[in-house]
Amino acid sequence: MKSPGKKNGSPPTIIDVANLAGVSMKTVSRVVNNEATVRAKTRERVQKAIDSLSYQRNVFARGLRADRSLVLGLLYENPQGDYPADILHGALAYCREHGYHLVVEVLRGPDMGGQTARFLSQTKLDGVFMTPPVCDNASVLKVLKNFGVSYVRISPNKPKRGEQYIAIDDFAASKEVIDYLISLGHRRIGFIKGMPGHASTQARLEGYKSALEGGEIDLDESLVVEGNFDFESGVLGAETLLALSEPPTAIFAGNDEAAAGVLSYAHSHGLSAPQDLSVCGFDGGTISKVVWPKLTTVMQPIRLLGESAVRLLIARDGNEHKAAKPVILPHTLIIGDSTARR
Repeated sequence: MKSPGKKNGSPPTIIDVANLAGVSMKTVSRVVNNEATVRAKTRERVQKAIDSLSYQRNVFARGLRADRSLVLGLLYENPQGDYPADILHGALAYCREHGYHLVVEVLRGPDMGGQTARFLSQTKLDGVFMTPPVCDNASVLKVLKNFGVSYVRISPNKPKRGEQYIAIDDFAASKEVIDYLISLGHRRIGFIKGMPGHASTQARLEGYKSALEGGEIDLDESLVVEGNFDFESGVLGAETLLALSEPPTAIFAGNDEAAAGVLSYAHSHGLSAPQDLSVCGFDGGTISKVVWPKLTTVMQPIRLLGESAVRLLIARDGNEHKAAKPVILPHTLIIGDSTARR
C-alpha cells in the first residue's frame, strides 16, 4: 500500500483514503461509520489507510450535508465537585463515540435566560441538556423553546407530563439511607440539606421525613439544617447539629462533599466516626472513597446520567415525540466504614 502523500500540506480527505486502500469512497464511509456490511479484510485495509494518513472525518461537513451541526450543548450552574465533572465525562464519551461534539456553557446570576439566548445565537446546536438548577429555570426553558432547540433535563424539580428527562429516584434513595441508619439503632438523625432550589434537595428531604415516619420517629426540626452541596456547608451543618443540647448520633449530608465536611469537623473536635458519630453522604464519587473513614453513601450513576441525556438527544433525530418518556436510572446504597450500630 503506497501512500499518495499531500503536496500542499492540507489534511487528507476521504478520497485519499479510498485511493490508498484501493476501494470506493462509499466503502471508506461505511468503515468510518462502523457499518457491518464491510468484509473483515476490506475493513482492515481501509483502517490501515486511515492510520497511515492520520485521516479524521470532518464531522462539521457531514453535519452540513445532513442539515445538522452534530454539536450538542450542556448548560449547568456550578462547575465545582464530582457531579458536573462526571456528567461531562459521560456525555463526552458518548458524543465522541457517535461523531458529535459538545460545547459547555456555565450560567450564573439572575439573567440565565439572557446568557442562554446569547449562547444559542453564537452556536448551531442539535440539542441541549441541562443539570439542576438550570434545568428548572423558567427563563432558560422559555429561550430554548423560542429558539426551537431540543432539550433533555437531568433531574428536574417538576417534570412535565409526557416529558423526556433523566433522573434517579432521590426520594427512595434518601429513604433507604435513613432506613439503614434506623436499623442500626439511631433515633436522632441529623440532615444537612443540599443547594436551595435544587430538585434533589427537596426529594431527599422528603425521603428523610418518610423514613422517620416509617420508623415511628417524630420529626425534630432542629435536626434539619441548611446546606449547599459543598464542604463548607457540611462543616457549618455539623457545627450547628453537634452544638445541640441533645446532638444527633448520625448525620446524613446532602452529598459526599458535605459529608466530608462533617467528618472534618467531627475529627477536629475530638469525635471519631463511626464510634461517636455515624456519617452518610450521597453520590458515590471519588470523595466517598478517599476520605477516612470511607463513606456510607448512595452511589448514583452520574456518568450514565450524562451519557443517557446525549443518547436521548441523538436518538430523537429531529423527532420531539420519539421515545418521549422519563428514564429513571438505578441507585445503590454503598455501606462504608463511616456508619456503625448505635
